[in-house]
Parts: sequence; C-alpha cells; structure tokens
Amino acid sequence: MKNIYLTVSSLLIGLAAQAQSISPGGIYAAANYNQSGGVSLEWVLGSINSFSSLSPLPVKLIRFDGTLTAEGSAKLEWETAEEYGNKGFEIQKATDAVHFENIGWVDGAGDAKNRNIYQFVDNQLATTSYYRLKQVDFDEKFSFSKIIRVIPHNESLDRFTVYPNPVKDGKVTATLPERSFKLTLFDKTGRQVKQITQPQTQEQLLLPGTGSFLLNIESVAGNKTIQVVQP
Repeated sequence: MKNIYLTVSSLLIGLAAQAQSISPGGIYAAANYNQSGGVSLEWVLGSINSFSSLSPLPVKLIRFDGTLTAEGSAKLEWETAEEYGNKGFEIQKATDAVHFENIGWVDGAGDAKNRNIYQFVDNQLATTSYYRLKQVDFDEKFSFSKIIRVIPHNESLDRFTVYPNPVKDGKVTATLPERSFKLTLFDKTGRQVKQITQPQTQEQLLLPGTGSFLLNIESVAGNKTIQVVQP
C-alpha cells in the first residue's frame, strides 16, 4: 500500500493528510490530522484526475468496535455515516495483528446518506485476536479499517491475582492468565528479585524479606503490575 503525504499551511493553521490507498484515478481514501494544535478540521477526499471532479469517499466509517460476549465470542460492530457504491465488508482476523485471513462477509447498503450499523460475531475466539474490515465497493476498489483487538476470558489481565496480600509467611501465590510470557518480582527500589519465563497459570513465590514488592506479568493481552506487601 502506498502512502502520500500532503501538507496545507497558512498563517493560522497547518494540516497534514495521509492517503490510505491509491486507485488508478488518484487518491482513494484519506484522513487528516492537525499539526498546529487548537484547530480541528475534517473533510472527505475522493479520487481526482485531470478529467474528473472531486468524488466522495465510498464509505465514511465513524466507528469500529469489538467486545467479548458472555458466551466468549467476539462481537464486532461498526457504523457508517455515508455510503456510495458500497458492496460490503470482508471481515478479516489475525492472531498476530499481521497475517490476516478472511472469516466472513457483510453486505453493504450500496448508496446511503443515513447512518447504518453492522454486526458480525466470531464464535471461534480461541485466543487474543485482531480484526479489521476490508470495505469493497462495486467496482472492486477497497480500503481497510483500523485494527481492533478482542481478548478472551482466559487471557484477560483481570485473571492476574495475588494471594494472600498482605503476605504472612513470605509465600505468595499468583494466578495468571493463559499465554503469559514472564512473571517478574521487583523490590521497592526496582531491582529484579526473580523472573519466571513461560510461567504456569499458577505460580508460588517466596519474598526475600519484609516491605513492598512489585509483581509484574507480560502476556499476550498486555502488562499488569500488582503491589505485594509483607509487613
């Protein structure tokens, strides 16, 4: 995918626009951001060539969200403000945020000036997964949405707990989410006391003395730190 950077400047504002994809007719999709601070402008940029005038963006996507259902599925929902020649959306999924595969399709509204809400449920959420939309119009031009992430219950950082806390006999048990990479114990000065790579979902550690300690995990869902105290 090619990127084009355009800069518009004046005495009052400086704006930059980034093209998301290129069609034979010119810029196919673009977004803007503010460089000067304090000024916010928004516009729609379509394809331009020497024989045509400005044409609107096929789809104006205003949100794309993913949530975990009570049943453990990934519920994807997105909303459009306008659509022009929108054939539909290919739903793509990856477990590494890089190598995406097609897992479904949702028809678009074609031409619509009103808001439309779409949904798709992925019932195969075995691990933390990344999703994006490939919007396709009727002449087969396409663009991609932002990437979102959905974390299953068994990999949620909320599963990281420590017991007992405060510690009574120096022994502390940590319960970890699945796919945790590292469990590290630091003292109050930030010095590493102990580190376990590829830990189990439950680990027991022995604190070296009294005082405050920090127990940190690194996992597929992110990082989390819990303060542990031994009086």
